[in-house]
Amino acid sequence: MRNVTKLVIVLFFVAAAAFVLLMDAERSPGLAQVAGRPTPTPPTANANARGSSNAVANAANATANAAVTPAPPGGGDKKIPKSFTLGKDSQSEHGEVPFDHDTHAFKMYSPDGKSAIGCVECHHTDQPKSALKPPLVTSERDVVLTLVTWRASTKKVSECRTCHFQTGNVPDSGTMPTATYAERGKQVTKELNNELAYHINCNTCHDAAAKLRPELKSRPGFATSTDCMTCHRPN
Repeated sequence: MRNVTKLVIVLFFVAAAAFVLLMDAERSPGLAQVAGRPTPTPPTANANARGSSNAVANAANATANAAVTPAPPGGGDKKIPKSFTLGKDSQSEHGEVPFDHDTHAFKMYSPDGKSAIGCVECHHTDQPKSALKPPLVTSERDVVLTLVTWRASTKKVSECRTCHFQTGNVPDSGTMPTATYAERGKQVTKELNNELAYHINCNTCHDAAAKLRPELKSRPGFATSTDCMTCHRPN
């Protein structure tokens, strides 16, 4: 009787082992198929790696942006102001205009948004005589002003009011510049005081940018020639 009992127990364990092996064999192909399919979302490790990659890219962009931020030239203490005021002590009821020089000089602020604005777009006297285009006539530099040539030179960049004086504040040794240009379909000659010079330069560029990129009109702080108080601080 004992031998029969032992035999039954052994047969039971053998049957159980065979059952387990059979079940494993049936499940293996399904698992292999699932493992072979592309994962719909990245595993946690890959997601972390992606975040790390973005952080590295952002750091690289920050470094690249910092690289174009002007630094004092070797052995000198020249610095380019990040911002300043146009029309300081303005005689107009519209008041002064805070101007961000850093963004205008180093970001993609050309009308088409594809390049930075050249220094001589505003500092038009800082280029050779041969590079001047009408109505420009005054040259104060033998090379075109750029960040590189500025760093290499000891020559000061003239401020706007060096030539474009306020009306009524022309020094005895100075002469207000004039220009003839088309305005509303007619040729006009006007004194280029500081107010008119600023408006021609700023409005021409902003209006061109708005025409090429209409979406700029909805950007806070962007103005065209008809949006006076977006730029001006009223007196």
